[in-house]
Amino acid sequence: MEKIEQTLSNLDVSMQETHWEMAEKTRMGKYLTEVETVFIKKNVDFSKTALVLDVGAESGRISLIALNTKTNVVGIDIDVSSLRRLRKRTKQAYVVAADARYLPFRHDVFDAVFLIEVLDYIHELDVALSDCSRVLKPDSSCILSFGNRSSFKGKLKSLRSKPYLHSFKGVMQSLPAAGLIYGSSLGFNWLLFGRTSQNYFIPILAWFEQALGLRRLRKYSPWVIVHVVKQLNKK
Repeated sequence: MEKIEQTLSNLDVSMQETHWEMAEKTRMGKYLTEVETVFIKKNVDFSKTALVLDVGAESGRISLIALNTKTNVVGIDIDVSSLRRLRKRTKQAYVVAADARYLPFRHDVFDAVFLIEVLDYIHELDVALSDCSRVLKPDSSCILSFGNRSSFKGKLKSLRSKPYLHSFKGVMQSLPAAGLIYGSSLGFNWLLFGRTSQNYFIPILAWFEQALGLRRLRKYSPWVIVHVVKQLNKK
């Protein structure tokens, strides 16, 4: 762990906020973070979680959820500038520059792994899920989220040549081979606004999204967040 802490110990952190860091302060960003935060806290018992891996940690939006419960967090990202911001926001997290497909950790190390909005940038879905499973302790949780290629937003993005990489069905079918068991899931982000939007209707539309049961339509939801558990016998 000391080596991880030293990885970025000499980086200059006097830099401006990242795009994602600014986005999380907007109405749309707050809505997305709230959905993810509630789901994570519902499915991960931090009182029994000593060490968490936040894959694609960026500037720490999700890492801080675990850090606020006094859980130890290792944040990784291929973008070193984002990790600089994470170190500026908190000195509690261990940070390391690494690729989600090739995690530089031993087997069965972490009590929980977060892959929030990471799979959208990784074509090799099976590789990422398998390596996530490898570093996760048996019977421990992984929370992952992604844009759903089968959704209406996914189809619109495809028309603009910016498609989501994975479908809800495709991710579900990939879980068993990685030794991961499906637990629960939630669909969200039906709102027709970008992540940095400050539209005043966002809180109202977010309420309707939940009230109308749209979050239960995982197969068609624009984004999906999923809780999975590593099989006890997975090596």
